Amino acid sequence: MRLGRKNLWYSMILAGVMLLFLVGYFTLMLPSLYVDYVMEQNLQSVCRQHRAYVKNGSYEGVRVRNSTACMSLEIPKEGNTLRITGKTYSAEITLQDIRLRQVLCSFRRSFLESEGETDRNFDGMLAELEGLSDVWQEMFSGNKPASLKWLYLKDMDGEFFNESTKIHTYSDGFIVLESSIEDSVNRYVNYIAAESDAERVILSFLPVVAPEMDEIRPVVLQSLPMLGAVILLAVLLFSRAYSSGIVTPIVKLVRHTQEMKVSGEWRALGEDNGREERPDGGSPAGVKSGSGPGTQGPRDEVEELADTLEELYGQIRENYRNLEEKNRELAEENQSREVFLRASAHQLKTPVAAALLLVEGMINEVGRYRETKVYLPKVKEQLLSMRKMTEDILYLNQCARSMTLRRTDVGRVLRERLEACQVAAADKELRMEYEGEEGILAETDEAMLVQILDNLLSNAVKYTPEGGLVRIRLDRRPEGSCVSIENYGAEIPEEIESHIFEPFVRGSHNGDKSVSGSHGLGLYIASYYAKKLGFSLRVANGEDRVVSILLL
Repeated sequence: MRLGRKNLWYSMILAGVMLLFLVGYFTLMLPSLYVDYVMEQNLQSVCRQHRAYVKNGSYEGVRVRNSTACMSLEIPKEGNTLRITGKTYSAEITLQDIRLRQVLCSFRRSFLESEGETDRNFDGMLAELEGLSDVWQEMFSGNKPASLKWLYLKDMDGEFFNESTKIHTYSDGFIVLESSIEDSVNRYVNYIAAESDAERVILSFLPVVAPEMDEIRPVVLQSLPMLGAVILLAVLLFSRAYSSGIVTPIVKLVRHTQEMKVSGEWRALGEDNGREERPDGGSPAGVKSGSGPGTQGPRDEVEELADTLEELYGQIRENYRNLEEKNRELAEENQSREVFLRASAHQLKTPVAAALLLVEGMINEVGRYRETKVYLPKVKEQLLSMRKMTEDILYLNQCARSMTLRRTDVGRVLRERLEACQVAAADKELRMEYEGEEGILAETDEAMLVQILDNLLSNAVKYTPEGGLVRIRLDRRPEGSCVSIENYGAEIPEEIESHIFEPFVRGSHNGDKSVSGSHGLGLYIASYYAKKLGFSLRVANGEDRVVSILLL
Protein backbone atom coordinates (compact mmCIF):
# COMPACT_ATOMS: atom_id res chain seq x y z
CA MET A 1 0.00 0.00 0.00
CA ARG A 2 1.38 3.39 -1.02
CA LEU A 3 2.01 5.99 1.62
CA GLY A 4 -0.76 8.37 0.46
CA ARG A 5 -3.46 5.70 0.61
CA LYS A 6 -2.11 4.37 3.87
CA ASN A 7 -2.22 7.87 5.35
CA LEU A 8 -5.85 8.21 4.18
CA TRP A 9 -6.83 4.97 5.89
CA TYR A 10 -5.04 5.98 9.08
CA SER A 11 -6.84 9.32 9.02
CA MET A 12 -10.25 7.67 8.58
CA ILE A 13 -9.52 5.31 11.45
CA LEU A 14 -8.48 8.29 13.55
CA ALA A 15 -11.71 10.10 12.66
CA GLY A 16 -13.75 7.03 13.67
CA VAL A 17 -11.93 6.73 16.98
CA MET A 18 -12.45 10.45 17.68
CA LEU A 19 -16.15 10.16 16.84
CA LEU A 20 -16.57 7.17 19.14
CA PHE A 21 -14.81 9.05 21.88
CA LEU A 22 -17.04 12.10 21.43
CA VAL A 23 -20.19 9.97 21.37
CA GLY A 24 -19.16 8.32 24.61
CA TYR A 25 -18.25 11.65 26.13
CA PHE A 26 -21.45 13.43 25.09
CA THR A 27 -23.77 10.58 26.06
CA LEU A 28 -22.12 9.42 29.27
CA MET A 29 -20.09 12.23 30.80
CA LEU A 30 -21.57 15.48 29.49
CA PRO A 31 -25.10 14.97 30.93
CA SER A 32 -23.64 14.20 34.33
CA LEU A 33 -21.42 17.28 34.15
CA TYR A 34 -24.42 19.35 33.12
CA VAL A 35 -26.49 18.14 36.09
CA ASP A 36 -23.62 18.84 38.49
CA TYR A 37 -23.23 22.31 36.99
CA VAL A 38 -26.96 23.14 37.36
CA MET A 39 -27.02 21.90 40.96
CA GLU A 40 -24.00 24.03 41.76
CA GLN A 41 -25.73 27.03 40.19
CA ASN A 42 -28.83 26.35 42.30
CA LEU A 43 -26.72 26.34 45.44
CA GLN A 44 -25.02 29.60 44.42
CA SER A 45 -28.44 31.08 43.63
CA VAL A 46 -29.85 30.46 47.13
CA CYS A 47 -26.64 31.89 48.62
CA ARG A 48 -26.98 35.06 46.51
CA GLN A 49 -30.70 35.26 47.33
CA HIS A 50 -30.07 34.98 51.06
CA ARG A 51 -27.13 37.41 51.17
CA ALA A 52 -29.04 39.98 49.12
CA TYR A 53 -31.95 39.82 51.52
CA VAL A 54 -29.66 40.10 54.57
CA LYS A 55 -28.00 43.14 53.04
CA ASN A 56 -30.95 44.93 51.41
CA GLY A 57 -34.04 43.44 53.02
CA SER A 58 -35.43 42.59 49.56
CA TYR A 59 -34.65 40.76 46.30
CA GLU A 60 -34.17 43.88 44.20
CA GLY A 61 -31.64 43.29 41.43
CA VAL A 62 -31.10 39.61 42.35
CA ARG A 63 -31.57 36.79 39.83
CA VAL A 64 -33.01 33.64 41.36
CA ARG A 65 -33.80 30.22 39.92
CA ASN A 66 -37.46 30.10 40.94
CA SER A 67 -38.85 33.62 41.33
CA THR A 68 -42.41 32.41 42.06
CA ALA A 69 -41.51 30.19 45.01
CA CYS A 70 -38.35 31.67 46.53
CA MET A 71 -38.77 33.57 49.77
CA SER A 72 -37.05 34.59 53.00
CA LEU A 73 -38.51 34.29 56.48
CA GLU A 74 -37.30 36.67 59.19
CA ILE A 75 -37.95 35.48 62.76
CA PRO A 76 -37.17 37.93 65.56
CA LYS A 77 -35.52 36.57 68.66
CA GLU A 78 -38.18 38.38 70.66
CA GLY A 79 -41.80 39.10 69.77
CA ASN A 80 -44.41 37.32 67.69
CA THR A 81 -44.26 39.26 64.41
CA LEU A 82 -42.70 37.41 61.45
CA ARG A 83 -41.63 38.96 58.17
CA ILE A 84 -41.88 37.05 54.89
CA THR A 85 -40.41 38.39 51.63
CA GLY A 86 -40.49 37.07 48.09
CA LYS A 87 -39.48 38.33 44.66
CA THR A 88 -42.72 40.27 44.21
CA TYR A 89 -44.04 40.69 47.73
CA SER A 90 -43.20 41.38 51.37
CA ALA A 91 -45.47 40.95 54.39
CA GLU A 92 -45.53 40.85 58.19
CA ILE A 93 -47.38 38.11 60.07
CA THR A 94 -48.34 38.56 63.72
CA LEU A 95 -49.09 35.33 65.54
CA GLN A 96 -52.06 35.69 67.86
CA ASP A 97 -52.94 32.06 68.52
CA ILE A 98 -51.22 30.76 71.64
CA ARG A 99 -50.37 27.47 69.98
CA LEU A 100 -48.59 29.20 67.11
CA ARG A 101 -46.61 31.23 69.57
CA GLN A 102 -45.62 28.05 71.39
CA VAL A 103 -44.40 26.53 68.13
CA LEU A 104 -42.42 29.71 67.40
CA CYS A 105 -40.80 29.60 70.87
CA SER A 106 -39.84 25.94 70.39
CA PHE A 107 -38.28 26.76 67.01
CA ARG A 108 -36.27 29.63 68.50
CA ARG A 109 -35.04 27.39 71.28
CA SER A 110 -33.95 24.64 68.86
CA PHE A 111 -32.16 27.11 66.63
CA LEU A 112 -30.39 29.01 69.41
CA GLU A 113 -29.29 25.82 71.17
CA SER A 114 -27.50 24.64 68.01
CA GLU A 115 -26.12 28.06 67.08
CA GLY A 116 -22.35 28.02 66.57
CA GLU A 117 -22.29 24.31 65.74
CA THR A 118 -21.20 23.14 62.30
CA ASP A 119 -24.05 20.65 62.07
CA ARG A 120 -27.18 22.35 63.43
CA ASN A 121 -30.16 20.41 64.76
CA PHE A 122 -32.12 20.75 61.52
CA ASP A 123 -34.30 17.75 62.28
CA GLY A 124 -35.60 19.42 65.44
CA MET A 125 -36.17 22.76 63.72
CA LEU A 126 -37.98 21.13 60.82
CA ALA A 127 -40.14 19.22 63.25
CA GLU A 128 -41.14 22.53 64.89
CA LEU A 129 -41.99 24.01 61.47
CA GLU A 130 -44.13 20.96 60.71
CA GLY A 131 -45.95 21.72 63.94
CA LEU A 132 -47.09 24.97 62.36
CA SER A 133 -48.90 23.04 59.63
CA ASP A 134 -50.60 20.86 62.24
CA VAL A 135 -51.80 23.89 64.16
CA TRP A 136 -52.82 25.59 60.91
CA GLN A 137 -54.81 22.51 59.87
CA GLU A 138 -56.46 22.30 63.27
CA MET A 139 -57.34 25.99 63.13
CA PHE A 140 -59.21 25.52 59.87
CA SER A 141 -61.03 22.37 60.93
CA GLY A 142 -64.51 22.77 62.27
CA ASN A 143 -66.05 26.22 62.11
CA LYS A 144 -63.42 28.55 63.48
CA PRO A 145 -62.63 30.72 61.77
CA ALA A 146 -63.64 28.85 58.59
CA SER A 147 -64.99 25.50 57.59
CA LEU A 148 -62.60 23.03 55.85
CA LYS A 149 -63.96 19.93 54.15
CA TRP A 150 -61.48 17.57 52.47
CA LEU A 151 -62.88 16.42 49.12
CA TYR A 152 -59.86 14.29 48.24
CA LEU A 153 -56.85 13.24 50.33
CA LYS A 154 -54.32 10.64 49.11
CA ASP A 155 -51.49 9.03 51.01
CA MET A 156 -48.25 9.98 49.18
CA ASP A 157 -45.85 7.93 51.29
CA GLY A 158 -45.23 5.42 48.52
CA GLU A 159 -44.85 8.01 45.76
CA PHE A 160 -41.48 9.43 46.83
CA PHE A 161 -38.08 7.79 47.26
CA ASN A 162 -34.34 8.51 47.40
CA GLU A 163 -34.66 11.17 50.07
CA SER A 164 -31.30 12.77 50.92
CA THR A 165 -29.96 15.75 52.85
CA LYS A 166 -26.72 17.73 52.55
CA ILE A 167 -25.50 20.57 54.75
CA HIS A 168 -23.18 23.23 53.25
CA THR A 169 -21.32 25.26 55.85
CA TYR A 170 -19.96 28.75 55.13
CA SER A 171 -18.24 31.36 57.25
CA ASP A 172 -19.88 33.57 59.93
CA GLY A 173 -22.43 30.90 60.90
CA PHE A 174 -24.07 30.84 57.45
CA ILE A 175 -25.26 27.37 56.46
CA VAL A 176 -27.40 25.90 53.66
CA LEU A 177 -29.52 22.78 53.97
CA GLU A 178 -30.00 20.91 50.67
CA SER A 179 -32.87 18.41 50.88
CA SER A 180 -33.88 16.35 47.85
CA ILE A 181 -36.47 13.69 47.05
CA GLU A 182 -37.59 11.95 43.85
CA ASP A 183 -40.79 10.62 42.38
CA SER A 184 -41.38 8.71 39.20
CA VAL A 185 -41.10 11.89 37.09
CA ASN A 186 -38.90 14.51 38.72
CA ARG A 187 -36.35 15.15 41.38
CA TYR A 188 -37.23 17.97 43.78
CA VAL A 189 -34.65 19.91 45.73
CA ASN A 190 -35.34 22.38 48.53
CA TYR A 191 -32.63 24.75 49.72
CA ILE A 192 -32.95 26.39 53.15
CA ALA A 193 -30.31 29.02 53.97
CA ALA A 194 -30.09 29.90 57.69
CA GLU A 195 -28.28 32.73 59.44
CA SER A 196 -28.75 34.66 62.68
CA ASP A 197 -27.56 37.92 64.20
CA ALA A 198 -28.17 39.65 67.50
CA GLU A 199 -31.84 40.44 66.78
CA ARG A 200 -33.23 37.91 64.32
CA VAL A 201 -33.06 34.56 62.58
CA ILE A 202 -33.29 34.63 58.78
CA LEU A 203 -34.35 31.63 56.72
CA SER A 204 -34.31 31.72 52.90
CA PHE A 205 -36.16 29.09 50.86
CA LEU A 206 -35.60 28.04 47.23
CA PRO A 207 -37.46 25.03 45.80
CA VAL A 208 -36.29 23.81 42.38
CA VAL A 209 -36.75 20.84 40.09
CA ALA A 210 -33.36 19.25 39.45
CA PRO A 211 -32.46 18.49 35.83
CA GLU A 212 -32.17 14.89 34.65
CA MET A 213 -29.41 13.46 32.45
CA ASP A 214 -31.99 11.98 30.09
CA GLU A 215 -33.15 15.50 29.26
CA ILE A 216 -29.89 16.45 27.54
CA ARG A 217 -29.04 13.13 25.84
CA PRO A 218 -31.59 13.50 22.98
CA VAL A 219 -30.18 16.94 22.14
CA VAL A 220 -26.65 15.56 22.09
CA LEU A 221 -27.60 12.57 19.95
CA GLN A 222 -29.33 14.81 17.43
CA SER A 223 -26.14 16.87 17.02
CA LEU A 224 -23.82 13.87 16.54
CA PRO A 225 -24.39 13.35 12.76
CA MET A 226 -23.40 16.91 11.97
CA LEU A 227 -20.49 16.73 14.39
CA GLY A 228 -19.27 13.45 12.85
CA ALA A 229 -19.49 14.90 9.33
CA VAL A 230 -17.46 17.95 10.32
CA ILE A 231 -14.79 15.81 12.00
CA LEU A 232 -14.52 13.45 9.02
CA LEU A 233 -14.25 16.34 6.55
CA ALA A 234 -11.57 18.07 8.64
CA VAL A 235 -9.54 14.86 8.96
CA LEU A 236 -9.75 14.11 5.22
CA LEU A 237 -8.63 17.63 4.30
CA PHE A 238 -5.74 17.43 6.73
CA SER A 239 -4.78 13.99 5.41
CA ARG A 240 -4.71 15.33 1.85
CA ALA A 241 -2.55 18.28 2.79
CA TYR A 242 -0.25 16.08 4.85
CA SER A 243 0.19 13.57 2.04
CA SER A 244 0.98 16.32 -0.47
CA GLY A 245 3.56 17.86 1.85
CA ILE A 246 5.26 14.66 2.99
CA VAL A 247 4.94 11.97 0.33
CA THR A 248 6.21 14.07 -2.60
CA PRO A 249 9.60 14.92 -0.99
CA ILE A 250 10.02 11.31 0.09
CA VAL A 251 9.40 10.07 -3.47
CA LYS A 252 12.01 12.53 -4.76
CA LEU A 253 14.49 11.37 -2.12
CA VAL A 254 13.86 7.72 -2.99
CA ARG A 255 14.59 8.42 -6.66
CA HIS A 256 17.73 10.36 -5.83
CA THR A 257 19.19 7.74 -3.50
CA GLN A 258 18.44 4.93 -5.92
CA GLU A 259 20.14 6.81 -8.73
CA MET A 260 23.20 7.06 -6.47
CA LYS A 261 22.92 3.39 -5.62
CA VAL A 262 22.85 2.11 -9.23
CA SER A 263 25.40 4.53 -10.66
CA GLY A 264 29.11 3.75 -10.90
CA GLU A 265 30.91 2.69 -7.75
CA TRP A 266 27.74 2.87 -5.64
CA ARG A 267 26.28 -0.26 -7.22
CA ALA A 268 26.67 -3.39 -5.11
CA LEU A 269 28.49 -6.34 -6.68
CA GLY A 270 26.12 -8.52 -8.76
CA GLU A 271 23.16 -6.18 -8.30
CA ASP A 272 20.67 -5.92 -11.18
CA ASN A 273 20.10 -2.35 -12.30
CA GLY A 274 16.46 -3.15 -13.12
CA ARG A 275 14.38 -0.69 -15.03
CA GLU A 276 14.25 3.10 -14.91
CA GLU A 277 11.49 4.74 -12.87
CA ARG A 278 8.41 5.69 -14.83
CA PRO A 279 6.68 9.07 -14.54
CA ASP A 280 3.41 7.29 -13.64
CA GLY A 281 4.73 6.30 -10.23
CA GLY A 282 6.12 2.86 -11.12
CA SER A 283 9.01 1.23 -9.37
CA PRO A 284 12.21 3.31 -9.34
CA ALA A 285 15.35 2.08 -11.00
CA GLY A 286 16.97 -0.83 -9.32
CA VAL A 287 13.99 -1.54 -7.03
CA LYS A 288 11.19 -4.00 -7.59
CA SER A 289 8.03 -2.89 -5.83
CA GLY A 290 6.94 -5.36 -3.24
CA SER A 291 10.13 -7.40 -3.41
CA GLY A 292 13.10 -7.74 -1.18
CA PRO A 293 14.22 -9.73 1.87
CA GLY A 294 11.46 -10.20 4.39
CA THR A 295 8.96 -8.21 2.30
CA GLN A 296 5.34 -9.29 2.30
CA GLY A 297 3.23 -7.43 -0.26
CA PRO A 298 3.80 -3.95 -1.72
CA ARG A 299 5.90 -1.50 0.25
CA ASP A 300 5.41 2.23 0.69
CA GLU A 301 7.87 5.02 -0.09
CA VAL A 302 9.26 5.24 3.43
CA GLU A 303 10.15 1.53 3.47
CA GLU A 304 11.75 1.81 0.04
CA LEU A 305 13.73 4.83 1.19
CA ALA A 306 14.84 3.07 4.36
CA ASP A 307 15.94 -0.03 2.44
CA THR A 308 17.78 1.98 -0.18
CA LEU A 309 19.58 4.15 2.35
CA GLU A 310 20.49 1.10 4.40
CA GLU A 311 21.96 -0.67 1.38
CA LEU A 312 23.77 2.47 0.27
CA TYR A 313 25.18 3.08 3.73
CA GLY A 314 26.17 -0.59 4.01
CA GLN A 315 28.13 -0.35 0.76
CA ILE A 316 29.87 2.85 1.82
CA ARG A 317 30.64 1.44 5.26
CA GLU A 318 32.01 -1.81 3.81
CA ASN A 319 34.16 0.08 1.31
CA TYR A 320 35.44 2.33 4.07
CA ARG A 321 36.27 -0.61 6.30
CA ASN A 322 38.07 -2.38 3.50
CA LEU A 323 40.03 0.78 2.72
CA GLU A 324 40.85 1.33 6.37
CA GLU A 325 41.98 -2.27 6.76
CA LYS A 326 44.13 -2.06 3.65
CA ASN A 327 45.66 1.20 4.86
CA ARG A 328 46.46 -0.34 8.22
CA GLU A 329 47.93 -3.44 6.64
CA LEU A 330 49.93 -1.28 4.25
CA ALA A 331 51.26 0.84 7.12
CA GLU A 332 52.30 -2.27 9.05
CA GLU A 333 53.87 -3.76 5.96
CA ASN A 334 55.78 -0.56 5.27
CA GLN A 335 56.92 -0.48 8.87
CA SER A 336 58.07 -4.11 8.68
CA ARG A 337 59.90 -3.40 5.44
CA GLU A 338 61.55 -0.41 7.03
CA VAL A 339 62.68 -2.61 9.93
CA PHE A 340 63.98 -5.18 7.51
CA LEU A 341 65.85 -2.63 5.40
CA ARG A 342 67.36 -0.86 8.38
CA ALA A 343 68.34 -4.17 9.95
CA SER A 344 69.95 -5.27 6.71
CA ALA A 345 71.78 -2.00 6.14
CA HIS A 346 72.88 -1.02 9.65
CA GLN A 347 72.68 -4.05 11.91
CA LEU A 348 73.85 -6.88 9.68
CA LYS A 349 76.73 -4.82 8.33
CA THR A 350 78.69 -4.88 11.59
CA PRO A 351 78.57 -8.65 12.34
CA VAL A 352 79.17 -9.42 8.66
CA ALA A 353 82.26 -7.18 8.63
CA ALA A 354 83.52 -8.70 11.88
CA ALA A 355 83.00 -12.23 10.64
CA LEU A 356 84.76 -11.49 7.33
CA LEU A 357 87.66 -9.92 9.17
CA LEU A 358 88.05 -12.94 11.39
CA VAL A 359 87.79 -15.38 8.47
CA GLU A 360 90.28 -13.41 6.39
CA GLY A 361 92.72 -13.28 9.28
CA MET A 362 92.44 -17.02 9.82
CA ILE A 363 92.84 -17.75 6.09
CA ASN A 364 95.98 -15.60 5.87
CA GLU A 365 97.20 -16.84 9.30
CA VAL A 366 97.86 -13.28 10.33
CA GLY A 367 99.22 -12.98 13.85
CA ARG A 368 96.89 -14.27 16.52
CA TYR A 369 94.24 -15.27 14.00
CA ARG A 370 96.24 -18.40 13.33
CA GLU A 371 94.56 -19.83 16.42
CA THR A 372 91.46 -20.93 14.59
CA LYS A 373 90.10 -22.84 17.57
CA VAL A 374 89.85 -19.55 19.44
CA TYR A 375 88.42 -17.37 16.68
CA LEU A 376 86.10 -19.78 14.89
CA PRO A 377 83.68 -19.70 17.87
CA LYS A 378 83.72 -15.91 17.61
CA VAL A 379 82.79 -16.17 13.92
CA LYS A 380 80.01 -18.54 14.91
CA GLU A 381 78.85 -16.06 17.55
CA GLN A 382 78.60 -13.30 14.93
CA LEU A 383 76.73 -15.61 12.54
CA LEU A 384 74.28 -16.64 15.29
CA SER A 385 73.65 -12.97 16.07
CA MET A 386 72.84 -12.34 12.41
CA ARG A 387 70.57 -15.38 12.31
CA LYS A 388 68.72 -14.26 15.46
CA MET A 389 68.16 -10.80 14.03
CA THR A 390 66.98 -12.23 10.72
CA GLU A 391 64.57 -14.62 12.45
CA ASP A 392 63.12 -11.80 14.54
CA ILE A 393 62.51 -9.67 11.49
CA LEU A 394 60.96 -12.51 9.50
CA TYR A 395 58.69 -13.57 12.37
CA LEU A 396 57.68 -9.96 12.87
CA ASN A 397 56.40 -9.90 9.28
CA GLN A 398 54.50 -13.18 9.67
CA CYS A 399 52.89 -12.79 13.09
CA ALA A 400 49.84 -10.77 11.98
CA ARG A 401 48.86 -13.35 9.35
CA SER A 402 49.34 -16.42 11.56
CA MET A 403 48.01 -15.08 14.88
CA THR A 404 45.58 -17.50 16.61
CA LEU A 405 43.81 -16.49 19.81
CA ARG A 406 42.85 -19.08 22.44
CA ARG A 407 42.48 -19.20 26.21
CA THR A 408 45.95 -19.61 27.66
CA ASP A 409 47.19 -20.23 31.21
CA VAL A 410 49.49 -17.24 31.69
CA GLY A 411 51.06 -18.68 34.84
CA ARG A 412 52.13 -21.85 33.03
CA VAL A 413 53.74 -19.91 30.15
CA LEU A 414 55.53 -17.57 32.57
CA ARG A 415 56.94 -20.45 34.61
CA GLU A 416 58.19 -22.15 31.41
CA ARG A 417 59.99 -18.99 30.29
CA LEU A 418 61.55 -18.62 33.74
CA GLU A 419 62.91 -22.15 33.44
CA ALA A 420 64.35 -21.28 30.02
CA CYS A 421 66.36 -18.35 31.39
CA GLN A 422 67.67 -20.13 34.50
CA VAL A 423 71.03 -20.94 32.86
CA ALA A 424 71.72 -17.31 31.95
CA ALA A 425 70.64 -16.19 35.42
CA ALA A 426 72.85 -18.81 37.07
CA ASP A 427 75.88 -17.62 35.07
CA LYS A 428 75.43 -14.19 36.69
CA GLU A 429 74.44 -15.67 40.07
CA LEU A 430 71.12 -13.75 40.00
CA ARG A 431 68.31 -14.35 42.50
CA MET A 432 65.05 -14.96 40.65
CA GLU A 433 61.98 -14.52 42.91
CA TYR A 434 58.61 -15.52 41.50
CA GLU A 435 55.18 -14.98 43.05
CA GLY A 436 52.07 -15.74 41.04
CA GLU A 437 48.36 -16.39 41.43
CA GLU A 438 46.92 -19.55 39.94
CA GLY A 439 44.17 -19.78 37.36
CA ILE A 440 44.87 -16.55 35.46
CA LEU A 441 43.77 -17.04 31.85
CA ALA A 442 43.99 -14.74 28.84
CA GLU A 443 42.74 -14.79 25.24
CA THR A 444 46.08 -14.61 23.42
CA ASP A 445 48.39 -16.12 20.84
CA GLU A 446 50.72 -18.25 22.94
CA ALA A 447 53.71 -17.93 20.59
CA MET A 448 53.51 -14.14 20.64
CA LEU A 449 53.08 -14.14 24.44
CA VAL A 450 56.20 -16.30 24.68
CA GLN A 451 58.13 -13.78 22.56
CA ILE A 452 57.01 -10.88 24.79
CA LEU A 453 57.95 -12.66 28.04
CA ASP A 454 61.25 -13.91 26.59
CA ASN A 455 62.29 -10.38 25.59
CA LEU A 456 61.30 -8.89 28.97
CA LEU A 457 63.02 -11.65 30.98
CA SER A 458 66.07 -11.57 28.69
CA ASN A 459 66.46 -7.82 29.23
CA ALA A 460 66.00 -8.24 33.01
CA VAL A 461 68.73 -10.91 33.18
CA LYS A 462 71.03 -9.09 30.75
CA TYR A 463 70.91 -5.66 32.45
CA THR A 464 70.91 -6.80 36.11
CA PRO A 465 74.36 -6.68 37.76
CA GLU A 466 75.97 -9.97 38.85
CA GLY A 467 74.53 -11.25 42.10
CA GLY A 468 71.51 -8.97 41.73
CA LEU A 469 67.79 -9.59 42.21
CA VAL A 470 65.03 -10.08 39.62
CA ARG A 471 61.47 -10.21 41.03
CA ILE A 472 58.62 -11.52 38.89
CA ARG A 473 54.96 -11.28 39.94
CA LEU A 474 51.67 -12.41 38.34
CA ASP A 475 48.48 -11.08 39.96
CA ARG A 476 45.05 -9.64 39.35
CA ARG A 477 44.46 -5.90 39.50
CA PRO A 478 41.30 -3.78 39.08
CA GLU A 479 42.32 -2.94 35.53
CA GLY A 480 43.12 -6.58 34.64
CA SER A 481 45.63 -9.39 35.05
CA CYS A 482 49.22 -8.15 35.25
CA VAL A 483 52.78 -9.50 34.82
CA SER A 484 55.41 -7.30 36.51
CA ILE A 485 59.18 -7.80 36.25
CA GLU A 486 61.56 -5.77 38.43
CA ASN A 487 65.34 -6.04 37.97
CA TYR A 488 67.23 -4.27 40.76
CA GLY A 489 70.49 -2.39 40.25
CA ALA A 490 69.66 -1.46 36.65
CA GLU A 491 68.62 1.86 35.15
CA ILE A 492 67.45 3.03 31.74
CA PRO A 493 69.59 5.95 30.53
CA GLU A 494 67.62 9.18 30.61
CA GLU A 495 68.38 10.00 26.96
CA ILE A 496 66.72 6.82 25.66
CA GLU A 497 63.94 6.33 28.25
CA SER A 498 61.29 7.86 25.97
CA HIS A 499 62.55 5.88 22.92
CA ILE A 500 62.97 2.38 24.31
CA PHE A 501 60.14 0.95 22.21
CA GLU A 502 61.66 2.21 18.96
CA PRO A 503 63.67 -0.26 16.85
CA PHE A 504 67.50 -0.48 17.27
CA VAL A 505 67.57 1.56 20.49
CA ARG A 506 70.09 -0.06 22.82
CA GLY A 507 70.56 0.36 26.56
CA SER A 508 73.75 0.15 28.64
CA HIS A 509 74.90 -2.78 30.76
CA ASN A 510 76.70 -1.63 33.90
CA GLY A 511 77.79 1.53 32.15
CA ASP A 512 78.94 -0.27 29.00
CA LYS A 513 77.05 0.92 25.93
CA SER A 514 78.15 -2.02 23.78
CA VAL A 515 76.34 -4.91 25.33
CA SER A 516 77.27 -8.11 23.53
CA GLY A 517 74.41 -9.69 21.61
CA SER A 518 72.03 -6.73 21.82
CA HIS A 519 70.68 -5.44 18.52
CA GLY A 520 67.91 -3.13 19.87
CA LEU A 521 64.88 -5.04 18.62
CA GLY A 522 63.77 -6.78 21.82
CA LEU A 523 61.48 -4.15 23.35
CA TYR A 524 60.30 -3.03 19.92
CA ILE A 525 59.16 -6.58 19.13
CA ALA A 526 57.59 -6.97 22.60
CA SER A 527 55.69 -3.69 22.19
CA TYR A 528 54.58 -4.65 18.66
CA TYR A 529 53.24 -8.04 19.79
CA ALA A 530 51.53 -6.52 22.85
CA LYS A 531 49.74 -4.01 20.65
CA LYS A 532 48.64 -6.80 18.30
CA LEU A 533 47.18 -8.77 21.22
CA GLY A 534 45.48 -5.76 22.79
CA PHE A 535 47.81 -5.75 25.82
CA SER A 536 49.46 -2.77 27.48
CA LEU A 537 53.25 -2.73 28.00
CA ARG A 538 55.10 -0.19 30.12
CA VAL A 539 58.84 -0.11 30.95
CA ALA A 540 60.20 2.65 33.18
CA ASN A 541 62.76 3.42 35.87
CA GLY A 542 61.84 2.78 39.49
CA GLU A 543 63.75 3.30 42.72
CA ASP A 544 67.12 1.58 42.02
CA ARG A 545 65.39 -0.75 39.57
CA VAL A 546 63.71 -1.03 36.18
CA VAL A 547 60.03 -2.00 36.23
CA SER A 548 58.33 -3.74 33.29
CA ILE A 549 54.54 -4.13 33.50
CA LEU A 550 52.51 -6.17 31.01
CA LEU A 551 48.77 -5.59 31.53
CA LEU A 552 46.70 -8.35 29.91
